[in-house]
Amino acid sequence: MSVYITYLEKGYNLPESLTRNLTGNIKAVLNEYNLSGGEVGLIIVNDQYIKKLNKQYRGKDSPTDVLSFSFLESEHEDIAKEKEFAIGDIMISLDRAREQALEQGHSLEKEIILLTVHGLLHLMGYDHEGKEDRELMQSQEKRLMERFDL
Repeated sequence: MSVYITYLEKGYNLPESLTRNLTGNIKAVLNEYNLSGGEVGLIIVNDQYIKKLNKQYRGKDSPTDVLSFSFLESEHEDIAKEKEFAIGDIMISLDRAREQALEQGHSLEKEIILLTVHGLLHLMGYDHEGKEDRELMQSQEKRLMERFDL
């Protein structure tokens, strides 16, 4: 199991304690979903970069907080039998995360963990397009955030 954290903008480094926390949380979620052999990239970007990706892949010409790019091509139960495999990448806009943390009245660390959990669920096939899907994804987010005492 591997977690790679990359920064595409100078000065966007997260504190080492948050990096360790994120890595541990990602590994715990992967283990919980029987994906412990998986590899996830967490990429910290700015609003400009994520806006370009959002336009290119979702047709939305605005920045967003998180984008996920899943590499899972089959049901994760089948791929989980392999020793090592790429699950996907999660892109988080640090600009959006800072703004949302202020709006919600909680720490940047909590916001980044929430966005990471949200991104991980997208990697595993969850979405929030319809009401039922949204409720299911929100219940999974809540369960995982409670598990991490957030």
